[in-house]
Amino acid sequence: MQHVIALHQVYGELIFRGLKWHEIRRSRVFEEGDIVFLYIARGDLYTLKKTLRKLGLTEEQTITKRGTIAGGFEVGEVIKADFETLWELTKDTSGLTFVHGEHEGKRWLKNYVNEYGYAFIIEKPFLFKEPVTKEELKEKYRIHVEGIIHLSLRTRRPWVKALLEDLMTREFEYI
Repeated sequence: MQHVIALHQVYGELIFRGLKWHEIRRSRVFEEGDIVFLYIARGDLYTLKKTLRKLGLTEEQTITKRGTIAGGFEVGEVIKADFETLWELTKDTSGLTFVHGEHEGKRWLKNYVNEYGYAFIIEKPFLFKEPVTKEELKEKYRIHVEGIIHLSLRTRRPWVKALLEDLMTREFEYI
């Protein structure tokens, strides 16, 4: 199955730079082998700039652009775990420690998943040669995208099926 999810730009950058290989969710929204396309959402600009500085980069050197479907990945193993186990498994591979520090990253995860959650292994990340822009989404599919989204073939709207078919035929590069 294919999905489009919104992800803050800072985490998209980490995925496409090979520094994040676990995506954490509260529920089992993906299965092994699913394709996840990433809509790069705003997120906190200060956090992005701070993270880029840690990497020795500037905003001009970002791989992704906000407001685009930049690329995606294939879902590998799906892990369901209690909070403590989830933290131990993903603290260094989810981007949380890198972006927020260990204490704040752990606090964020606890608030997000509560007692248990899911870690999805990110495999075969790829970038589109031409990302899908908000303008293209508006023009082709008559939709306005902002903030948090999760679209999949379970969404019964015809434009979602057309969008996912379009995404599956676009040129991309594995990174």
